[in-house]
Parts: sequence; structure tokens; C-alpha cells
Amino acid sequence: MTTVADIVAAVDRLAPFALAESWDNVGLLLGDAARPVRRVLVCLDVGEAVCEEAERRRAEVVLSHHPLLFKDVNRLTAETRHGRLALRLAGGGRACIAAHTNLDAAEGGLCDILARRLGLADLEPLRPEPEGSRHYKVVVFVPEGDLEAVRAAAFEAGAGRIDRYTECSFSVAGDGTFRPGAGSRPAIGARGRPSTVRERRLEVRADEARLGRVLKAVARAHSYEAPAIDVYPLRAVPGRASIGRVGRPKNSSTAADLADDLKRALGLRSVMIAGPVRRRIERVAVVTGGGDGLADAVAASGAQAYVTGELKLHYLQDLAARGVAVVLGGHWETERMPLAAWARRLARETDAQVVMSRREASPLRSV
Repeated sequence: MTTVADIVAAVDRLAPFALAESWDNVGLLLGDAARPVRRVLVCLDVGEAVCEEAERRRAEVVLSHHPLLFKDVNRLTAETRHGRLALRLAGGGRACIAAHTNLDAAEGGLCDILARRLGLADLEPLRPEPEGSRHYKVVVFVPEGDLEAVRAAAFEAGAGRIDRYTECSFSVAGDGTFRPGAGSRPAIGARGRPSTVRERRLEVRADEARLGRVLKAVARAHSYEAPAIDVYPLRAVPGRASIGRVGRPKNSSTAADLADDLKRALGLRSVMIAGPVRRRIERVAVVTGGGDGLADAVAASGAQAYVTGELKLHYLQDLAARGVAVVLGGHWETERMPLAAWARRLARETDAQVVMSRREASPLRSV
């Protein structure tokens, strides 16, 4: 029988949670991972209509794009909207999973789907890696007797994590030389005398948030008074696993043409457009939902047009002044169509029935 944990694992295969932005809250947010699952309800947002639909369809899991619980929660009561919704799901024994910026960034995720529906080719990431995801290689030279203690301390501090793997490291043997100076207290050798020690070069990876803790832990576990520790910044490996896409229109087009393509892709009667409408476009940037956080990356990408859901006025004005046309299809609309398409991929990854919500709707109405 498929369980909640199996659904979480299926989502992680298609949109690895490790791709999420550092500020995001993704994965299993509510529920029992061991509970059996027959039906998964997919939605953009958890609301009263979605909760009612989950109850009517007897869905054991609600999978939302926007996290139900976003910031730290000190209490869960019916006094807040999110509290009421979480308590309603929990009262029915339902789990809630969030796939947010990881789903935006993943290959075959929301940005990929919308870019391909617009007919873009040669897709590449708009930004090379998730915000706050810088990584470093920590290299330390240790006497062979210290190797396991130093490695364990580095792992305990959070080093050695690569994608879905933990406790990753590399070591190689060599000879270290040093001469302790005046006032030193060498763990090996004597002051004023050259020493040669059989050592190991130990390498582990650490992300920016854990780097300080890792360096302190390695130094504490090391027997040397002044251990040799090197830190190397790592560059992201090129790929499409990052938020936003930049691609080339297969046919010569303008921003006006892109607007028509977006209306067809999303089934809309109208979209909003700003900037140079008739300029020929060779590169197009695409971000589903809210595009504010990537406006600077768009300007730096060489794109002549930016397709997104919504954009603050000053970003729109700045891009237009730089000659970048902006096409806005709506936050809800630019995410809904790609999410429905992605839900069909998820259905092929699990034995549970995966259904898209029929009850949720955009909170905005044309009048």
C-alpha cells in the first residue's frame, strides 16, 4: 500500500526538495508519513474549498504549490486562517505536502512547462543556483590517528551533504612537514625541530549556512594547535535545475507575439504587456508566479522579453527602461496550467490516484 512517505519520495524524485530556496518551506508539513494513501489532491493553495474537496473525494494527501505553513509557527489555533485550515486537515487525518520553489526550479517543473508551451527552445537556467545555496569545499590535513574523529565532527556539524546523500567525504594519504616555532605547543614533534608526519587530506562539502559551524567543529576535533584548513568556493554545475528559464523563440517573434502565445497557452482572453512591444526578440526569460525576485537576473541574462505572472511596478519600469518587454499573465494563471501538467507526471510516479483540484479558483475576478 502506498503511504504518505511514498508520495513525499515521489515528489522528491521529480522536484528534489534540495532545490528549494533557503527561505522556503517544502516537504511534508502536516500529517503521518506512515498513513496509507489512495488519493492525492493537487492544488495551488490550501483553502476552505480545497479542504472540502479533499473531504468529498476522500483524499488522504493534499499537495499544494504554496506552503500552507510558511513561517515559524508558535501555536496552531482556529484564530488564524492557516491554523483553521491545518486543524481541519489534521482533524480528518489528512497530510499536507508543499512543493514550491523546488517545483519551480526542477527540470520538467513549472518554469520548464510554461517555457515549452510558449515554444521556446535551448532552455537554460535564468539563475545558476538557488538563492542562499552557495557551497564550499573544506579541506583539512590531519594526522592519520585524527581522521575519524575530525570526519565525524564535520558530519555532525552538517558537512558532507550532496543532494540526497549524507556523510560524503574524500581522503588521501601524504606526508606533512612543519617546524614548531617559539611559544608553540606541538601535539607532535618538538619546538625548533623539523617534523614529517603521515597525514590525510580530508575533503568535505559544506553549504554557506553551515560553514562556520563546520570549521569550528573540525578545529575542535583536531589534535594540532594550528590545523591547516582550506576553504574553496564551489561553482554550480551547469544545468536546468534552478528557478527561471531563458530560451530562444523557434520563430522570429515580438513581445506582441509572445503575448498571443501566452494567451493561447493559458486559455486567457487578455494579458498585460509593457516595454518595447514590436522589438524583435531572440531571448525570452520565463518565471511562473511572482517574478520580482528574478528581475535583476532577467536584466543580466540578455533577454529582450520577460514572461511572468506579476511584477511590482518599479521592476517593470526598470526593465522597460533597459529595453526589456514584460508580459504578465497573472500569478495564479501562470502556475495553474503548468501545475496541472506536472500533476500528470506525478501520477505516473505512484500507485495512488493523483487528481487536480476542481474547486479552487483565482482570488481575482474581472469586473
